[in-house]
Amino acid sequence: MTRLALLAPVTALLDQSSAPSDVPDSPDILHGGWLPHAARQALTLITGAHAAHAEASFTGNGHTYLLLHHDDDVALYLRTHAEGTPAPAEATEKTVTLTLAGTHYLECFRHRGDVEADHPWYLRAFPPESVYACHPGTLRAVETSPDGVQLVAARVRLAPEGRPLAADTYLDRLTAAQALIAPVLTGGRAATEASTR
Repeated sequence: MTRLALLAPVTALLDQSSAPSDVPDSPDILHGGWLPHAARQALTLITGAHAAHAEASFTGNGHTYLLLHHDDDVALYLRTHAEGTPAPAEATEKTVTLTLAGTHYLECFRHRGDVEADHPWYLRAFPPESVYACHPGTLRAVETSPDGVQLVAARVRLAPEGRPLAADTYLDRLTAAQALIAPVLTGGRAATEASTR
């Protein structure tokens, strides 16, 4: 985990339950200022990614998940926009999501009846440099703007949601994500937000 040391606060959040007593008052990652570092880390991982990661990457339900790194401690994915309208689904793993570019929209539902009634109990938009944790069993719909890229961390590889990616498609999607992340390093948060207008 040495080369991923900048993401240590993220992996720390993966170990916390949803109980109020286990939520920290002020986790380091919420202090802000991490966006350029996380973007640089993501770009480094993209450069080192290889086609073998395609078999654990997938696309469906309005997103593409690109595996960047996996070891005994953490699995890191880039999540990008894909065709299709995201449908509410139950989270199977604890994840922490960092928005690097674009906007990430989240709807959470209490139960299936709320889904059928189209009545979410929680709605939120996450611009660049936003963080949120999602616990297993959460019924949620996630939508990403076409220029959106998030870094998603989990303790294990995520169960495929949709179809797997061929190696050439995986590499093409990485290149597209790289182009969306790179402006963060030259213009920071302002440039990234301006690109969504």
